[in-house]
Amino acid sequence: MRAKVAGHLAAHPGAEFTPHEVAKVIGHSAGAVSNALDRLAEAGEAVLVCDRPRRFTTTAR
Repeated sequence: MRAKVAGHLAAHPGAEFTPHEVAKVIGHSAGAVSNALDRLAEAGEAVLVCDRPRRFTTTAR
């Protein structure tokens, strides 16, 4: 799951996504995607750029 989410973020460098937006694209639940995004952020592979709504982007440029 994390690999799919990271792949989506990496495919769109500089773009910001909510967990729901990523979930629609990769076909998994928003809750599962949210958890994966949290883990990616903890690992330094993604960045939480906005708290409300939660939006993430990749760290790779």
